[in-house]
Amino acid sequence: MHRLAMRAVRTVLQLALVAVALSVAARADISFSGSGSSGSLSEPSETWSFNYDGGAAVTSYLNDWGSPGVGAGEVPSGEAVDVYGMEITFTGGGAIDAPSIAIGNGAGCVGSTGGGTTFCTASNDIWEATQVGPDSIDFLAQNSSFYLTPDQDYFVNIFFDGATPTGFSGEWLTEYTPNATPEPASILLLGSGVLALSGRLIRRKQR
Repeated sequence: MHRLAMRAVRTVLQLALVAVALSVAARADISFSGSGSSGSLSEPSETWSFNYDGGAAVTSYLNDWGSPGVGAGEVPSGEAVDVYGMEITFTGGGAIDAPSIAIGNGAGCVGSTGGGTTFCTASNDIWEATQVGPDSIDFLAQNSSFYLTPDQDYFVNIFFDGATPTGFSGEWLTEYTPNATPEPASILLLGSGVLALSGRLIRRKQR
């Protein structure tokens, strides 16, 4: 009986390890970082700006960050390879405004405060934004044809509920990651169900 339970445990652990490996393998990246009121994500031409619109009083957003900056048009990608997403974390400021993310995912590539937090390529493809922490956000291509090619124009806007951050770090993702990829936590949750079921079967046989 115990051998059956041990086999179930081994299977669950193997599934979790495979899920973690696939997640890591699918997210090759190019790191970037910056600080201050302006700078670059890659090449000198790929600029970014904190608080570009001065924290417009007509919106609920107190401050913002953008590349090249809210209302400043587009900027060409400075990466030498195709990229399929961006992960970025900010320091020294307020939290990312959650409602602005929902607006940006459905606003149709509007590069202003009214367009919310968004990432758009020159072909008007929106990369889906997901807040992964108070100061962290992911932008992922919604399908494998949404990639950003070298020198292709794009813009990204992110809005905050408090003070403008003073620094950031992140990664460009160089391989497509489907948004539906199961997370390791989901695999573990499934595994716990498998273990519970195997335990019930063992107890039933013991009776």
